[in-house]
Order: sequence, then C-alpha cells, then structure tokens
Amino acid sequence: MTSGRGETPGCGTRRVIVPSEVPVLPGSSAAVAAGGLVFTGSMLPMDADHRLHPAAVVDSDAVPGSDPLELQSEVLLGHLRETLAAAGCNVGTDVVRIYQWAPARYDAKLDVLSDGVWPRFHPADGYVRAASQVLDGVRTSTGIGVRQLPVADALFAVEVVAVQPQPGVVKQGYAEGDSERVLPFVSTVGAGDWVTLSAGPSDFQGDWMSSVSMGEPSFLAPQARPNPYIWLGSEIEAQTEYTLQRLARAAESAGTSLDRCVHADVTLAHASDFAGFERVWRRWFPHRPPARNLATGARLVIKGGRVEVGATCLTRDAKIEPVRTEGTLPPHGHAPDGVRAGELLFISTRMPIDASGRVPPRMRPDPARSRFNRAPARDQVRQVLDELAVVCAAAGTSLRHVCKVQAFLSDLEHLPEFLDCWREAFPERPPALAVMGMGGAPSLLAPHAIVMAGAIAWVPATNSDHD
Repeated sequence: MTSGRGETPGCGTRRVIVPSEVPVLPGSSAAVAAGGLVFTGSMLPMDADHRLHPAAVVDSDAVPGSDPLELQSEVLLGHLRETLAAAGCNVGTDVVRIYQWAPARYDAKLDVLSDGVWPRFHPADGYVRAASQVLDGVRTSTGIGVRQLPVADALFAVEVVAVQPQPGVVKQGYAEGDSERVLPFVSTVGAGDWVTLSAGPSDFQGDWMSSVSMGEPSFLAPQARPNPYIWLGSEIEAQTEYTLQRLARAAESAGTSLDRCVHADVTLAHASDFAGFERVWRRWFPHRPPARNLATGARLVIKGGRVEVGATCLTRDAKIEPVRTEGTLPPHGHAPDGVRAGELLFISTRMPIDASGRVPPRMRPDPARSRFNRAPARDQVRQVLDELAVVCAAAGTSLRHVCKVQAFLSDLEHLPEFLDCWREAFPERPPALAVMGMGGAPSLLAPHAIVMAGAIAWVPATNSDHD
C-alpha cells in the first residue's frame, strides 16, 4: 500500500510511501518520493513491535551454522525491496546511494585525537553476501560505525536514495582505480541531473603487504598521512585534503565538479577533528559551500580513517540557490542554512546552540536528575525542529513538506523524547526518519548536545497544494 497524492510521481509532488508490510520507526514513513528521487528511512531487521525480527534470530540451542548479520541483512533488505517497489522503483537497479550503520566498539582510549581509530565490527561478509543477491554494484556507499541502533541486538541498518524511473534517465557508474577491485560498489553514480559521490582517505592498499614504515599501520593512503616522525602536520587535515581531491576527480569523471555540489554528508571520528576539517573545507569551498549534514562520534570502517565525505552534485545548468534565514542562527561552521536545487531543499545540520556556539545552560541535561527531568531533551529537539521550520519557510516550503531527516543522538535513551517532539512537528504524512546513537566524549559536536539533525525537503511550485 502507498499513500500520496499527485499525478506524476517525483514531478511536482511529495509522495509518502507506507507499505503495510514494512515496519518503520514510530512516527516515520518508510520513504518519501519527491524531485525524482526516493528517500528511505532506517531499514532495520525488526518486526512490527520494533523487536528483532524472528527470521533474524539465531537459534542458540541449535548447532551453529548461521551468520546473524546475514540473517538480519536478509530481513532488512526485504523491507527495502518492498519499500522501493511501493515507490515504483526496482531495488536491484534504481538505488544510487546507500548509507550503512553498524554498532562498533567504543573504547575510551579511542576517543582522543592522538590515538588510532579502528574499532571492532561484526564481520561484514554476511551483509555483502545478502546484498549481492539484491543490489547492483552501481551505487555509492557510506559505511559507518555507531554506538547504538534503535533495535536491541541489531547489527546493521541501511537507508538509501533511489532514482525514480523516468524516460531518458539512465543510471551510470564511474570507476575509480583500485577501489572497485576491493569494494562491491562504485565511488560515483550519475542519473539525470544528479551525481552522487563518496570518498575517504584510503587508497585501498595502505600498509597491506608492505614492508615500508609509514607510522602506525593503517589502510590510509600515503598522501593522507602526515610525517609521523616530526612534530608537524595534522592527521585530519591531511585526510580531508586527500578525500576532497578524490571527490574532485570523481566529480570530473561524471561531467560535473565540486562547484556544483549542493549537499555533503560529512562523518568525523571525533568532535575535536572539526576544526582541522573546517580549515580544509573552507579552502575548497571559499564562496558557495554546499549544505552540510554532519555527524561526529563515529567509527569509520577504514583503519586509521577520521573522515568520510559523501556529496551530491548537479550536472548541466540546473539552478543552485543558497538559502539564508533571518529568523534563526546560521548553522555552525562554513555552511549555508540550506541549498535549493530544483524541487529539493537540502538543509544543513542544526544543533541546539546559541550565538556563542554553546548549548544554553537551561537546556543541558543534569545527570543527577535525568530520570526525573526529561525537559532538556525535549527543549533541544524542539529548538532543532523549529530551526528546520524557519529554513523551510525561507525557501518557500514548510515542515509538512520535509522528505527525510537524519538525526544523531548522544544516547538513544533520549529517543522517546525525540519521538514525542517528532510527532508534534509531523502529526501526519511524516518524513522518512533515520536515527542513530553516537559515541565518544563528546559524542556530538557541541558539548551537552543531545541531538543534531539535517533534513531534505520538497519545495512546491507557487500555489501548489500537492503533498
């Protein structure tokens, strides 16, 4: 079953996708279609009661023979297949970008800038086997370790962006050297006016089978490392520079450039990486930076990696319009409030901070009273949602036209308060929601912050009442 209005999906409409057989997070839609794209929320290996799906549970009384991640992957990929089918898409051919989230180990010693970042993940082979039966390899990919997923004992969650089939629109992948030899996906995909990119600081060789000493063994490219034997150089700046160089080459291979970038997903291992990342980012985007969705407190699947960047660019002459507001503070750092591209508005990550860049004292959680006073969590979430509404209004749209929200919480113990505020903001026909609990100290960019969230919204034509 799908719900929605509009005569041509993805052309002048926002269409909510609600397959009856696909369990979703409370208050979320499975997906929303707009602007020729489909945005899903978190696909999790869960049942209608938000518990681990029975088909994904390993029988602990039986002889071991099943990979729990493979079982869970089969369930969540089944949910994805049904969701995209309800949107008029084929899961095997129409996915252009996939986000993958996996619980990772968070040792205290890994939460400081100077230590290498390489957590223990459940081996991903089971997911790769399951995905190879469902997805083609023409998709860009982000794989990130987080501290918590919404479903207890879940080992994996995915969300995707798919292109809606349209006459003359052909999905095309672009190879990038050795990455395709190692990975089951590509670094660049073009479809119509859209190009998606993904890159990190690895050359997919690193120190593997090398006798040359380049410092702490890792999977990083030599060019992404500072000299470890001198008191100069920044790991995060070297990694960011190399990552953006890769993205620039990838964009050119698809007939566009980073000057045409409208949205970037930036993942950092630790909040302390932000300042160095920002210095490099400003050099690459001095005048018109893209909207930026930012996550910190992550664990990257590349050993030694501290940053990963995904980008969405436009080709041809499609108009790009930065959005600035007067009714709210700008997002922290070198990013606009949002960027409008065609029918879509990409909104930069919002945080519950004031003009000083701090979470106001009245909104900070008090650990000594956390069980009795949940108001700080609600206040923070409401501020973030209110700011999203202001940005939407500045671009000629509203909260009811939001398609997708990606939210990062400091701890999923705050998820009930988040969802209470979510239902207030989206009482009907809600966006697709993806939510994760991050780790580290602090887990989010601003100390004392409980939530960070970015969004993508549909911008209706003047006087349009479609939704």
